Amino acid sequence: MRAEMWRLYRHLIIGGVVIVACCYIVIEFTQARFSGSREEQLLCVDAEISSALLLSGIRQEIPESQFNWTVQPRESLNISAISALIQEKKWLKLPEDSYQIALGKSDEPVLVGRVDESDPLFQLEFLLSQLLLTDLISYSDKLVLLESFNCVDMEAVSYDVPGPLTGVATVHGAYTKHGFVWRDKNASQSLLVFVTEENDVSLSLVVVIVVGLGIAVMLILIWRELVSLDSKRKTFESITRQIARGRSGLPKGVPDSSGTLKELAYSFDSMSSHIQRLLKVQREMINAISHELRTPIARLRFGLEVMKDEVDDGVAKTIEALEGDVEELNTLVDEVLTYGKLEGGSLELNFKELSVSQLVDGILSHNHLLLQHLSVEVNISKEDIVLADEHHLSRALQNLILNAAKYASTAISVTFSYDDERWQLDIEDDGPGIAFEDRDKVFIPFQRLDNSRTRASGGYGLGLAIVQRIAFWHGGAVLIDASESGGAKFSFIWSRNQHKKTVA
Repeated sequence: MRAEMWRLYRHLIIGGVVIVACCYIVIEFTQARFSGSREEQLLCVDAEISSALLLSGIRQEIPESQFNWTVQPRESLNISAISALIQEKKWLKLPEDSYQIALGKSDEPVLVGRVDESDPLFQLEFLLSQLLLTDLISYSDKLVLLESFNCVDMEAVSYDVPGPLTGVATVHGAYTKHGFVWRDKNASQSLLVFVTEENDVSLSLVVVIVVGLGIAVMLILIWRELVSLDSKRKTFESITRQIARGRSGLPKGVPDSSGTLKELAYSFDSMSSHIQRLLKVQREMINAISHELRTPIARLRFGLEVMKDEVDDGVAKTIEALEGDVEELNTLVDEVLTYGKLEGGSLELNFKELSVSQLVDGILSHNHLLLQHLSVEVNISKEDIVLADEHHLSRALQNLILNAAKYASTAISVTFSYDDERWQLDIEDDGPGIAFEDRDKVFIPFQRLDNSRTRASGGYGLGLAIVQRIAFWHGGAVLIDASESGGAKFSFIWSRNQHKKTVA
């Protein structure tokens, strides 16, 4: 997984560098834009105050202004006309950072000014004092002019200032506003006159937006990598499950063919192949030994039969006991061979229609001596025709019934049920039952539980393993639950549609 982790770190590093670079570029761009916007605001204030001075006749020339006024009125105008001209002024930005302002009609402007300075030095206090401190116009006319300015605002304040026009700065949190406090001799209160603030997005907000977008992009890239890793993890889990179920060989199209995932998959596949070879060798060895044991067992049986006729009664009883041991050994060999065929799929299953009631009756009749001490309850409906391999289904049911008979105290029951998708046979006993944590162990070959179901009951630990394999080849399974009578309940379930016609 080193390549994937390095990819994540690389995205983090690249994302961090990109965020820092974007923040720097945006800050520089925003500062330049705000600086240009601020300069335009100050030029607008200069133009409005200068045009008011020229149009009202207070000044004939204004060298302190940044504008070169090329067209001027021949006579002064009244305050209402001046206010109308200022409000309808035409502002034009020319190439090379030069500006032009015109007041009046486009073909016959009353006043035209142009500024070509790239780094102007503003003298707004002087210009504003010329307008507000003059005695040529009244206090009310000055207010009318101030209200007509688009780039200047005013508000009433209660500041106590030493002069009629005093520069001040007001601080509101992180923001500072510069202006002038004007106290006219004919006014009852002071006015704060300041440059109008544009409703531009603040620099800090722009930086936050850029950082947020950068982090979002970085998170998206990391999320894609995490999704890719999760997809590879799911694929790897799927491959390991397939290997655990006995599949040999890797599936085609394993992702990340050059990374760790495929190496791990190949390692698991190699391990699985090795385990399968060992199991195959083990099965072949057990089958070979079982087959080889048949011949000496048959000789022993024949020899014991011959000896019974030539000895006295005392020795005959010993021979009969030996015959029982030989028969038990022969049964074990038969169980091992049967399980080996079911495990390896080397036998042939032929499915046909069967009557469950006839099958169960035959098993109970054949084993009546083993069941005579128990009460056997059979619950099978009239519609009991199923599709199964007769020999192996009979073998599975016999194993389940005899297993229940070993541990039952007084009774066992056999119940048949079905629905549209499956058939089910439940075999229950009233014995000690099986602990929940031990229920999977009973299907392991040669596995015996050292609890209430002890070795004293006999058997070889292969009966239920054979039942499970028969259920598998019938497209079903064997489930274990607790019986209502207190013992164990084995449910043999097989599909009505997914069985195999043949296993060979």
